[in-house]
Amino acid sequence: MTSWPRLLLVPALLVAAAVALLAGAAVARPAQEELVGGIIVVIGLLVLASVLAVLPFKAVVAERREVQERASSQSRLLADVFSSETATVLLTTDAQGRITRVNAGAEAVLGLSEDEARGTTPEAFLDDGELATWALAMRTEPDFASVASGLVASEQQQPLDWPYVRPDGERRLLSMTISEIGDEQGDVSGFLIAGRDVTDRARGVDGSTDQFVAAVSHELRTPMASILGYAEVLQEELADQPESAALRDFVERIDRNGNRMLTLIQNLLALTRVEAADLQLQPEHVDLRSVVSAAYDDLRATVEDRQLDVTLRLPPEAVLHHCDPRMVGQAVSHLLANAAKFTPDGGRVMVSLRSNGTTSKIVVSDTGLGIAQTDQEQLFGRFFRSHQPEVQQAPGSGLGLAIVRASVTAHGGSVTFDSELGRGSTFIVELPCRLPSSVLAGIAAAPPSMSA
Repeated sequence: MTSWPRLLLVPALLVAAAVALLAGAAVARPAQEELVGGIIVVIGLLVLASVLAVLPFKAVVAERREVQERASSQSRLLADVFSSETATVLLTTDAQGRITRVNAGAEAVLGLSEDEARGTTPEAFLDDGELATWALAMRTEPDFASVASGLVASEQQQPLDWPYVRPDGERRLLSMTISEIGDEQGDVSGFLIAGRDVTDRARGVDGSTDQFVAAVSHELRTPMASILGYAEVLQEELADQPESAALRDFVERIDRNGNRMLTLIQNLLALTRVEAADLQLQPEHVDLRSVVSAAYDDLRATVEDRQLDVTLRLPPEAVLHHCDPRMVGQAVSHLLANAAKFTPDGGRVMVSLRSNGTTSKIVVSDTGLGIAQTDQEQLFGRFFRSHQPEVQQAPGSGLGLAIVRASVTAHGGSVTFDSELGRGSTFIVELPCRLPSSVLAGIAAAPPSMSA
């Protein structure tokens, strides 16, 4: 905004020049007619100074009127929207984050009346851990006003999914945006929150999406396998050609990213089939030690160039199981891959197996990043990835843990975990040594699954 000292600078300089001119005239030419002439010049300069002073003053008034009209228009628009919009959550806060107004949609979704909400902050219903996570990412204090200011300053335009808790204890998900509200002086007077409940969408209630994903994944797998086959041929042809180093690098990139894509396709297929009860278990009588050991060997091969302490503990006696070794092995591999991915060099990853003859436990633990409390409830959701910056930077689809739970549940087992941010994680897979009769009955009744 224009400052008053700057506006008056030019008129003041003109007045000073006039006074200096008058004084000079009085000293150098004391004649009366010359003095009168000097006075006339001074009067002219004073008139000009007055005109120049008025012009910037009018500009300031116009600028201030524009800011006031803009703030008034924003206020009227908010009033109209609040009185008419009922399907969307709308609430305003002051600059300190205290709620000043909520609409009918917010009352219905959040379960709070306007009287109950007014004067509190959004921290009354937003998950505390989510605020703490965003405060860490934005480098602000863990309160709503500070986090909101940080998000606005970062020009975050996409809606953010925030867990919230209703008064009855039900946890749900709100997709919302945060905007600044300006006052008549052009300063920030508060924030506007606009959002919709997306809990049902996040839970994947639309089965048609699963069918589409399964069909597309199945069609993509064949051409992707062909691309990888040709990449392998090119790698062999270029292996003994030193002058083709650049080409070898390109082919290796094709192979590496193609394998990532193929893994994603296979994960999508596996998950959609398990959740749709379309994947028939192929149980065998196996020594579970060999399944766990194979997953361990695979991990060792992928982290051989890292400084990780990876250990395996197996009982000396056989651990006989009736299970699908491919699915169980895949679940253990996903847990080990996650442990290695989120454990920095110098850390430790350990997998162990123990059994009491009725049930067996596969334990995968690490000394890595750990899991924020706010993420733990959504951890096994499809495509879920933590907001932690370290997790966002690591490649991944967010399907691994969903596949683990689906595979273990298909065997009549369970998967639990214990984790603390900054102190690592421990996942425990518990499997019955013999498949439950309900699982065996499902296998016998299941139709042939889609060919692989």
